[in-house]
Amino acid sequence: SAVQKQVLQALGQFSQLPDFNMYLVTIFGQAGAPEVVRQRAGLLLKTQVRSQAVLPAAVTEHVTRHIMSAMQDSSRTLRHTAGTMLTTMVQKCGLEACHSALQQLLLDLANSNPALQEGSLSALGKICEDALANVQKAIAGSGHASANDAQLFVRFASESILPKLLDSATPAAPDFMRQGCLECLNHFALSSTFENGKCAPLERHRSRYVEVLGALASDSNTDVMQQVCRGFSCSMEYNWNCLSEQHSKAILEFMLKAAQHSSYEVRLEALAVWKFTAAKSETWGVVGCLLPQLLPVLLANMVYAEADYMILDQSHLENDNADRHDSLDEIKPRFHNEKDNIDGEEDDGEVPEAHTSHSWGAEWTGRKAAASSLDALSEIFEADITQNLLPLIQQKLQDASWEQQEAGVLAIGAIGVNCMKRLAQFLPAVMEHVLGLCASDKPLLRSISCWCISRFSDWICKSQNQNQQQVIAAVLRVLLERSLDRNKQVQNAALTAVARMLESGGAVLTPFLDDIVQTLSRSFQLYKPKNIQLLYDTIGTCAWTMGPALNQPKYIESLMKPLVQKFESTPDGDVTALPLFECLTYILQTLGKSITSVIPKFTMRAVQIVNETSHALRIWQQRPDEYERPDRELMAASVDLLAAVVEGLQEQGPEAIAKMNFLSILPLALQENSSRTKQSGFWLWGSCTAHCMVPLSAILPQLIPFCVNGLGPSVSITVNSNAAWALSETSRKMPAEVNPHLGVLIPPLVAILQRKDGIDIKPWQRQGHGQLLRTVCFTLTNLRQYTALGEKWPTLYQQLPADLR
Repeated sequence: SAVQKQVLQALGQFSQLPDFNMYLVTIFGQAGAPEVVRQRAGLLLKTQVRSQAVLPAAVTEHVTRHIMSAMQDSSRTLRHTAGTMLTTMVQKCGLEACHSALQQLLLDLANSNPALQEGSLSALGKICEDALANVQKAIAGSGHASANDAQLFVRFASESILPKLLDSATPAAPDFMRQGCLECLNHFALSSTFENGKCAPLERHRSRYVEVLGALASDSNTDVMQQVCRGFSCSMEYNWNCLSEQHSKAILEFMLKAAQHSSYEVRLEALAVWKFTAAKSETWGVVGCLLPQLLPVLLANMVYAEADYMILDQSHLENDNADRHDSLDEIKPRFHNEKDNIDGEEDDGEVPEAHTSHSWGAEWTGRKAAASSLDALSEIFEADITQNLLPLIQQKLQDASWEQQEAGVLAIGAIGVNCMKRLAQFLPAVMEHVLGLCASDKPLLRSISCWCISRFSDWICKSQNQNQQQVIAAVLRVLLERSLDRNKQVQNAALTAVARMLESGGAVLTPFLDDIVQTLSRSFQLYKPKNIQLLYDTIGTCAWTMGPALNQPKYIESLMKPLVQKFESTPDGDVTALPLFECLTYILQTLGKSITSVIPKFTMRAVQIVNETSHALRIWQQRPDEYERPDRELMAASVDLLAAVVEGLQEQGPEAIAKMNFLSILPLALQENSSRTKQSGFWLWGSCTAHCMVPLSAILPQLIPFCVNGLGPSVSITVNSNAAWALSETSRKMPAEVNPHLGVLIPPLVAILQRKDGIDIKPWQRQGHGQLLRTVCFTLTNLRQYTALGEKWPTLYQQLPADLR
């Protein structure tokens, strides 16, 4: 509004005054002023401090003094605001400048004033959380970390903070003190600085920390119990070597008991540990002994609780919401699916995916924690879990309550992937029962039943299923019907299960293609944007897995008509544009020669998107303060679509390129900073080597510098790999054109082979780097065989690492 603009303008003018910070901190510390005014002044001061390059020492001292005074204010809101302000001062001025304030916080923990104790503890927690994030970065060797502050904090924490917190967290302390001390201590544990070998000065406090957790393990305060469970869970997750087998046994027995606590929040924290134990072989002996007691507890926690309903979107409970428009808040940001990505993901402390085998959603709940634990444990204790759990699941499935039935279906789905062989004899009866539940009048039971079926798609579609065709027919009939359900969540679960069936069955599903395509086509009329995205993904999966079977006029007509209509009506900025382009990419690869009439339409728009995005990026780079950075996801997807055109048309590709001249966008894609766009560009380059060498050869001198950059260390491993592959294919088809550039191409290839593990290669990149090495070796072999490199090979050979010669 106009008033807000005037206020912002006035504040902007005031902020230029030399003493503005002094005015704000004076207002914040003014005892008689309204709480809301003081809080606003404090928060505005925090923003001011962050925005200023340097704070004079006198200002730092004055502001810090007033903040410390506010720590004993009677208002909890103002005490916590003061803690936030002090955290900002530490971030801005450094630990050294604020050392006396930190010392005072520790002294105030022993003060007789409870308000001052609580305020000091709250501030200390915030400061430790931020400082530990910096320590983590320093340990990882990040250039964004302040190494000096990290060292100072580690020393101060080891000598002063941790001993004080450990001494203060006693059963006799007030509730807020026990909870606050544990919460602060848990920042150290959860930041992995207590992990084996990570930070020796902090690591030496672990045993005492575990003792403190044990002393508070019978606490009556649920907030304290939450923190105890969180701490114990962390100690098991990181497998601290200070824990003996007796420690592990005691901790897990306690967590089993806590998983039955009357407080949902305590149960949620206690359930987290079991997933971690599946990844730690050292705990399997203890867990195996506890299984008979643990499995009923996990199953009981898989029943919907009041807390689950509180965070559950009401649309999951409505039988008919298909016509209701999706809110943009319901649709998560979508990123372009990178083709053959081998970069890996930075280790964030999660349990390896091999032990989870299912994504359990964004909202973490007790039932999901229990189900994912069961999933992970079933990989290790397949026989014991099958024997002990099946009778319990049977009781759930036969219960009159739909919520109990739902928990039973969730449980059978959770163990389905890892216990498939032992469940095989029961699966015909189980499948019949679950298919019947797909017709329940409760949407949550219908959707979980569809999900459960998807977990058994391998058994349904593979030859070990003796009645394969009959079972597939029965399953698909139900899933396709539910894909057209009037509840949007059921639609999503059912169509996801259909996609999983397509992935597992492939050509085995050919006899059912009529019904599949008909349902996919009808879904366009029913689905809203969130499920339209899934529909595009499923059509792409169908094209990729069914291959030539889909290449029939009736199928092409049924799918392409709504897809072309969507293509013409969907703006570039729409949330469904990206999955639409990805879907068309799969279709063009598979059916390119059969849909030539619409290819010019797709190609022209893709070229336009690349050109317009590249132009917008140049403008943004010149004037970043005036323009928002353009989204490059659709640009990368457009380049992939053009590569799919080349692959789908094959020998007809040169004619299409000649008519539409879309290789003009290749340099634009390769010069982009975005890894996604670069790797798509190299894929287009490599695809052109198969059928479009003549148009490619005309721009090859322009592309070589981009290839050199694409082989360098500043880009992702996937870009390196795609660049090496494109060069390899080019050397086989156009050796004479490559020869003049060998001098600049060979050094980066050799440099890739010389990268050092632990220095140039991070732990999460090892697998991808192994694939990259194979690609680079294959590229060098082709260059040696087809180009002038063969004559210089003996010299180059001596530069190669001994283990790769």
